[in-house]
Amino acid sequence: MTEATLTWHRLPTRVLLLRVLEVIKSFIIPLVLLFVINNDWSSTFGIILRVGILLFLLLDVIQKFFGWRNFRYALDDKTMYIIDGNWIKKEKSLPLYKIQSVHSNSPFLYRLLSVVELTFDTNANSDDASFKLAGVFPNEAKRLEDILDQVRHRKTETDLPVEEETDTTSAPVAIEKPASRLLYAISTREIIIASLTSLSVFAIFPVASTVVSSIDDFINLDGTFDQVGEWVISASIIAIGVLVLTVLFLSVIIGMVINFLKYGNFQLERRGDRIRVEKGLLNRSAKEIPYEKIQAIRIKETFIRRWFNIVGVELVAAGTMDELKDESSTILPFVKRDKAMAVLNEHFNQFTWADTLHRLPTRSLWIKLMRISWFGLIISGVVLYFFRDYAWWLVLLWAIIIGGRLLSYMTTRYARNGRFVELRTGAFNVHSFLTDKPRIEQVQVTQTPLQRRFDVCNVLFSTRGVLSNEMIEDIPKQEADAMLKWFSRYTVEEDMKTPG
Repeated sequence: MTEATLTWHRLPTRVLLLRVLEVIKSFIIPLVLLFVINNDWSSTFGIILRVGILLFLLLDVIQKFFGWRNFRYALDDKTMYIIDGNWIKKEKSLPLYKIQSVHSNSPFLYRLLSVVELTFDTNANSDDASFKLAGVFPNEAKRLEDILDQVRHRKTETDLPVEEETDTTSAPVAIEKPASRLLYAISTREIIIASLTSLSVFAIFPVASTVVSSIDDFINLDGTFDQVGEWVISASIIAIGVLVLTVLFLSVIIGMVINFLKYGNFQLERRGDRIRVEKGLLNRSAKEIPYEKIQAIRIKETFIRRWFNIVGVELVAAGTMDELKDESSTILPFVKRDKAMAVLNEHFNQFTWADTLHRLPTRSLWIKLMRISWFGLIISGVVLYFFRDYAWWLVLLWAIIIGGRLLSYMTTRYARNGRFVELRTGAFNVHSFLTDKPRIEQVQVTQTPLQRRFDVCNVLFSTRGVLSNEMIEDIPKQEADAMLKWFSRYTVEEDMKTPG
C-alpha cells in the first residue's frame, strides 16, 4: 500500500463522542440501578461491583478511542483502502468493482450528530464480505456513492462488445446518477391496520416482564408482587376487566408507536439497476439490492393478516449480508395483496406468476395426519405424569396440531409455469415462493419409508442467498420426478445462463 500517493480520511471527531454515548447507553440500566436507585457503598460486595463496572466502562471507552484514532480510509480509481483496529492495526484493500450495494443507516444518535453509517456489501460469502464506515458526514456519504456509481458505469461500458465502442479520443462524458423512481410508499392508514393485525399488541407483556426481571435482580420486588396479588383477589370482575382492557389498549398504542418508528416514511424506489428501500423515523435506514442478484420472490401471510388480505413481500438475493438478512430483502412489509401483486407484475416482470396452482392429492392428507408429532407426545406424557389434573388441556393441544396439518394440506399448492416454479406452503402462516430454473442451484428429492407407502415425497429447491431453501412436502412421486427432470434438462441456450 503506497500511503504517500493516497489522500487518507478519518472519521469526524463527533464519531468518538457517538461511540462514548453508545457505551454509556449499553450500561445505562446498571448505572441507574447502582448509582441512582440503590447507591449503597456500605457493603464490600457493593463497592467491588460498582468499581468493577466503572473500570470496565473506562476500558471500553479507551478501546473505542483507539479504534477511532487508528481508523483511516482512502480511495483511488480502482480500490478502497482501510486501516483499522483497536490495539493492533489491520490493513486491507477492496476493489471498488466488487462492491455491489451500499446501505446507509442513521440511528437516532447518528441523526442527532448529523452523521451517517455506510455499509458496503460485496455479496461475497466470507467474513470480509462487507465493511462499515460508522459515521461520515452526509456530503461524504454522497461523494462515496457517486464514486461507486461511476465505477459501475465504467464496468458496464467495459462489458460492451468491442464493435459497439466509440472513438477512444472523444471527450469523456459526464456520468449522471440514475434517476430515482418511486414504486411504493406505505401510508399512515396501512401502518395502523398492520399494527392492529399483528402480535405487537401483546408486546407490552414480554417487555414488562424483562424490565421487572432486570429491576428485581437489584431491588427485591416480592412485596410489590404480594400487594398486586392481594388487590387482584379482592378486586371486582369489573375492575379486573377495566385493568385488562387498559393494558391491551396501552399495548396497541405501543405497537403502533413501534411500527411508526420502524416503518414511517417507508419508500420503495428503483435507482437504475437496483432496488432501494428507505424506512424509519428516528432510525432512518436505506438499503439497496441489485436487480441481477434477485434469486426469488417470497410472499408471506400471517394467520391474522390473511383475514384482511394483507401480505409481506421479500426478495431472496444472492450474497445478502448475514447481519441484515430479512431486513435487507423485505421490500413490502405489509400491503394489500392486490397492490403487492401490481408492484411485482409491473416492476419485477422477470418473474411470472402462475394463473392456477395444483393441490395435493387426498393421500397427502392421510400421511400428514398419520405422521407422529413428537412434540405432542412429549407434552402429553409430561402432563399426564406430573399434571394429571390439567389433562383436559391436551384436547386443545391436539386440536391445534391436527388443525395445523389440515390447514397445511389445504393451503399447499405448486405449479411449473414454463421455466418458473411456484410453491405455496405453510399452515397458520403461509408463504409463496417463486423462482426460475436458471436461478435454482439444486433440486433434491427425498422420501421416507412412510411416504414410500403412499407414493409421495418431499422436494427441496435451493437458490443462492440468505434463506434460499424452500421445501414442499408430500407431493406425488411422479410430480417430483417431473420437477427433477425439468431442472436437469435444459432445452434452450438461454437456460444455460445463470443470472446474477
